[in-house]
Amino acid sequence: MTVVDPPMTVVNRCAVAVTPRQPMVDWTRPFWTPQERANPVPESSLYLIPTYDDEAQALSCLQACHGAIFAAELSLWCRDQELWPRSRSFELFLEWFSLQFHHLVEDLGQEPLCCQASDSQLEHQLRDALS
Repeated sequence: MTVVDPPMTVVNRCAVAVTPRQPMVDWTRPFWTPQERANPVPESSLYLIPTYDDEAQALSCLQACHGAIFAAELSLWCRDQELWPRSRSFELFLEWFSLQFHHLVEDLGQEPLCCQASDSQLEHQLRDALS
């Protein structure tokens, strides 16, 4: 029997995995569910970013979009922006998150990629439902 691998498509994006460091974990603690208190394992989020040639270029790209990532990460825990840190500088971002860059992003799915705007209210409802 011959095994046929699914076709792979290289996406014209790179990615950065963003994992909470201790300051972010400490900030989220008041919002934890009982399950999260019992098993406090910080999860990474993966964000697609423009392609880059080297890590300096990747950091430059990240510096330009860190505010959106910071806001997305904070909103996963708290929708009230008044409770967010006032200054969300790139330096604070680097203190609150560890980063892992991924130069190659391959799509192993068989259905076409589809993009849609994120519905933050739906995300919040899903998070509540999974808690």
